[in-house]
Amino acid sequence: MLEILGEGFGLFRREDDLLLKAIPVLFIIQLGFYYFDLYHSKILRTRKRMGILLAGALTSSFIVLTIIYYVIPSLTIGRGILGISLSLILILTFLWRVAYSYALRTWASKEKILIIGTGELAKQIKGEILDNGYDGFEIVGFIDEDRDKIGKKL
Repeated sequence: MLEILGEGFGLFRREDDLLLKAIPVLFIIQLGFYYFDLYHSKILRTRKRMGILLAGALTSSFIVLTIIYYVIPSLTIGRGILGISLSLILILTFLWRVAYSYALRTWASKEKILIIGTGELAKQIKGEILDNGYDGFEIVGFIDEDRDKIGKKL
């Protein structure tokens, strides 16, 4: 198979080129994270869903990398390294995202937002901010011309 691909793949034959061999692994894992929507901040809110999506992304990455290693055996890093590294990536990525979500909710300063109006558009803006995980914003209230709406919930 390597003869078909040419001499450019010769650099993957030595064991000391681990950095070059790690590039496909990183690319496939990042692609898995992208296709499992793990880059949306909304996912950070639910730990269970985030864990399931992380496991799914890493499982699919493992399958794709296994196929790549079967087709191009010179890319393999070593026996058991893929399984160990994917397990560590799962645990460390999950812990990092939980810590990041906690830090956003507690330590990060939030930009205060005052929404003008109480109509459907104002409710839609409120829904977008609360539902889509925009943790950097805090809605402090609504302004309306009608004094009868003071103190009422939208």
